[in-house]
Order: sequence, then C-alpha cells, then structure tokens
Amino acid sequence: MLKTDQASYMNRVNESPLILGGHSFISQLGNDPPASVQEQYAIVESCLDNGIRWFDTTYQPERVALGNVLEALGRRAEATILAWNFFTEFAPGDPVGEAEYYLANHIDVILKQLRTNYVDCLVVVPLADAGENRRQEQQVIEWQRRGYVRSLGLWVSNPAIIERYVNENPFQFAVRPFNINTESDAPVFASCKMYGWETLATSPFVRGWELDRIIAEASARGYGEATTLRPVLADLMLRFSLFQSNVDRVIVGMRKVEWVARNLESVAKGPLTTDEHRWLQQVEQLGRENHRWWRRLRRRS
Repeated sequence: MLKTDQASYMNRVNESPLILGGHSFISQLGNDPPASVQEQYAIVESCLDNGIRWFDTTYQPERVALGNVLEALGRRAEATILAWNFFTEFAPGDPVGEAEYYLANHIDVILKQLRTNYVDCLVVVPLADAGENRRQEQQVIEWQRRGYVRSLGLWVSNPAIIERYVNENPFQFAVRPFNINTESDAPVFASCKMYGWETLATSPFVRGWELDRIIAEASARGYGEATTLRPVLADLMLRFSLFQSNVDRVIVGMRKVEWVARNLESVAKGPLTTDEHRWLQQVEQLGRENHRWWRRLRRRS
C-alpha cells in the first residue's frame, strides 16, 4: 500500500459517524447560545482533530462561516462538506428562509461561500412543482458530471418520495430526522438502505428543544436535578439516533467545544442497552399532553 493510500485508509478507520450540524454557526434553531467566531474555530478544529470530518451547511450564513474557518485553518482537504438549496441571507434573529429550486448560478454561489472548488455532498430538498423538481435534479446531476459535486443527497420529508427512484436513482445518500419521537420511522431508513443510499439522520435532540422538554418533565417528576439529567439524557438520545440499525451518520449541532468530546464519548459507548432504551422511552413519555403544547409553542416561535 502506498503511503498516501495508507494515510487515507487510516483517516477512514478513525473517522467518526458524527457530522457537525450547520446550525452550530447561527443563532437560530438551537437552544444553546450562539458560538462566537473564536468558538467556531475551536469547534471545527476539535472536530477535525478528533475524527469528525463531515460538516453540514444547510443555510447560506452557515456556508460562509464554515468556508471562512476551514480556509483560515488550512484544512479544507480534511473536510467532507454538505450543502443544501437554501439561499437566504439573514442576520441573528431574522427568519432563516425556505428552500429554493437550484438554479444554474447557485453552484457558483455555494463554491464561493465555502471557499472551495467542489462540494462533497449536495442535498436536494424537493419542493411543490414536479416539473421544477425534475429540472433541478438534472441541474445537480450536471454539476456532478462536471466535477463541482462529488455526491448527491435527497431530503426525504415524505417516505412516499422513495418510490420515485426505484428504477432510476441519481442519489447516493438520504437525509431525514430520526430521534426518540420518530422511532416509528425506522422502516423508512431501512427502505433507503435497500435502495443503496447512505443514510444521514438529523435532529437527535430536535435542536435541543426536545432535550429541554424531557429534562424539565423528568426533573419535575422526581427523576433528578436538571443539571444531573442533562448529560445522561443527551448521551442516551444521541446514541438512540446513531445506533439505529439503518442509520450511517448523525448530524448534530455543537455550539460549545466541550460538546465535541462529550458526543464522541457517547459514540464510544455503542448502542443503548435494553435497560437504557426502556428508561429513555419511559422518561420521554412523561407529560405527553404537555409535549403537544410544547411542540405547538415551538412551531410558533
């Protein structure tokens, strides 16, 4: 084996299945305070140093932030970057915007923001117009053919969408939420694997809001102090999502550098035991009526 091949092999062996979520770089869509620019540098560097080499950038400001950090660190070649079809520029406190159909100029926008000449994984979010969805699929396939994109992914918001690609499938991976609230979605991931897609799960903590909800309910019902429950529940919820049998990787936001080591410790523990799984389900069920109220409140915020 050549030395360069050996180094590449060792990188793969030591690579973590965690993906740093793009929401680590913005103030919206999370329960932790936003990370400062200095903290963003420390988080990305810690990820790379510890085998987390995949980085998600859903929104435009996330792409800009990650591009700046990787260029300053000089470590673009070590990173596998995901980008999506969101092109709204926003400031802290502003709405993040909706997905848009890919247009011909969008690849130039993405590459400029990421400060790179290719994207490792480009995610397609299908929208309402079937004709436009077909057009944007052809657009991203052309970008892949020209070397601007290494692989293509599909956001699977509705399991029925999988059936469209039984005979012709341009995608290499699928992305969908999976957490303690969506345990019934496990067959969707199984279907994706059956079609040969790599599977990426999102939202193990539902942006931290579900973690906060469970902690509050459990603490109120005598399961322990919130500060004691938080690391325990975060560990169990992350492992629940990651070690579902048909999940390959999990996208998780980390706005504090200490979360990197803590999440890697969870990965090292492996799948939940039967007792851990039972306890997590029991705690998650607490205050089910309050849970419905909580979710309505989050949708309005």
